[in-house]
Amino acid sequence: MATLKYLLFTVISTCFLWQCATMQSPSGGVKDINAPGILSIKPAQGATNVQTRTIEVQFDEYIKLNNLQGELLISPPLKTKPLISQKGKNLFIEILEDLKEDNTYTFNFGNGIADFHEGNVLKDFTLVFSTGKELDSLAISGKLRTCLTNKTPENIIVGAYKSDSLKRDSIIYLQKPNYFGLVNEKGEYKIEHIKAGKYELIAFEDVNTNYLYDGAAEQIAFSDSLITISDSTKVDLWLFKEKDEIKLLDVSARDNGRIHWLYNQEIDSLKIHSSITTDFYSKTNRDSLFVWPQYNVDSFYIWTEIDSRLDSILVKNDSLKTQELSLTLENKYLKAKTNLVFQSDAPIIAIDTTKIELFVDSVRVDYSIIYSDFNLELKFLHGGKNNYNLTLHKGAVLSTYSNQNDSTYFTFYTKHESALAGLDIKVNSIYKNFYIELLKDDKVLETLSSVEDLKFTNLLPSRYQVRMVIDRNLDGKWTPGNYFENKQPERVIYYDKEINLRANWELEIDWLVE
Repeated sequence: MATLKYLLFTVISTCFLWQCATMQSPSGGVKDINAPGILSIKPAQGATNVQTRTIEVQFDEYIKLNNLQGELLISPPLKTKPLISQKGKNLFIEILEDLKEDNTYTFNFGNGIADFHEGNVLKDFTLVFSTGKELDSLAISGKLRTCLTNKTPENIIVGAYKSDSLKRDSIIYLQKPNYFGLVNEKGEYKIEHIKAGKYELIAFEDVNTNYLYDGAAEQIAFSDSLITISDSTKVDLWLFKEKDEIKLLDVSARDNGRIHWLYNQEIDSLKIHSSITTDFYSKTNRDSLFVWPQYNVDSFYIWTEIDSRLDSILVKNDSLKTQELSLTLENKYLKAKTNLVFQSDAPIIAIDTTKIELFVDSVRVDYSIIYSDFNLELKFLHGGKNNYNLTLHKGAVLSTYSNQNDSTYFTFYTKHESALAGLDIKVNSIYKNFYIELLKDDKVLETLSSVEDLKFTNLLPSRYQVRMVIDRNLDGKWTPGNYFENKQPERVIYYDKEINLRANWELEIDWLVE
């Protein structure tokens, strides 16, 4: 019996010890954060008299390709995309055409190569070699500045096209650049390993990565003179979107008894015609035209004339619907010595002031009304720190086709001067005709022209941006350029720092613009 107990104890203990001693995979360890290393390249970096059509790169670990066909940028561009393959730790690129004689080639691999396990990307890997006796060593560099935004778009190519004259023909639509470079996050570019000669310098937004400019759908920048390269050269460029041929996208009878024409671009000027004698209200908003015709017939034609384009619609009584008019208050902060302004989405033809109530701290406020076709303003004495309540009861604002507003409630406020900020800009510039825009989150809040005192007052404490628009034609708005006319856009220059305004403080900045 004792022997049996001993045997049972031994079996149980052995099982317990076996479980305790079971082998486990080690946890933790140092994570690999290194990109693949390059052991060898054929042809060698900086090689000359290269005749091979095959590029082979050997790495120190297994790799994976992240859309390398799309990431690989070759300058000068090839007519046919090369074949890309990998075997083990080796990458192979087979070139499917003869390389040009006596040319320096640059292969930029972008973010297309990473290690197999952790995905660490090999960045800034560029292979350079020459089919001639030496590497071309000249370069063009500079800064790409953007108009109407302070952010450099992605996929910008800066191309150098070999040319003996400034032709301004279809070269950028049909021919890839002889050399090109990319733009970094700071807006800087550099095209290296260029042969001496004369070049057109053109940058464009290559959305579909075909190395060709596809017209007004993509932004463009260009030098308005040939660049002669005998030494490294620096050229700044101004990126903009050309004005496209105007096209009608849609026309229809819509709510509020209005007809809506939608175009592919902002509308500058137009004429409106009708097959009957009729009055009408009209309003443009960027790429849209709205028309409210006044008529007493069953149907008629109405058409627009923009440049030489005519677009018409047959209007029928039952196609014009009616609905409630809507008013928009764009800013709940009301500055001192300004009126409270509303935008209407339909024409305003009458106001019933008995249906408008304005209160501050439950005390009724007297006001007067100013209105035009699409604007409603309330004028009243205000100042200091206050919260206001405004009620527009149903029918306070009357429009065409018996439209009216529904009951609407608004709140807005004023601030004491000590809670506000100011900005005083001292400009030292070679430009005489310009205007300054104050922006917040890319939205223009206020504008001052060069003939005014450049002071923005009664501002809410916050962070702002400032930009200068060089108004060459004195029309008060930015004008784009035109590549075929060799016409540069009006320059837009951003103050290089975000401006932080504090309460009860006027900030003064000195701005040198060259």
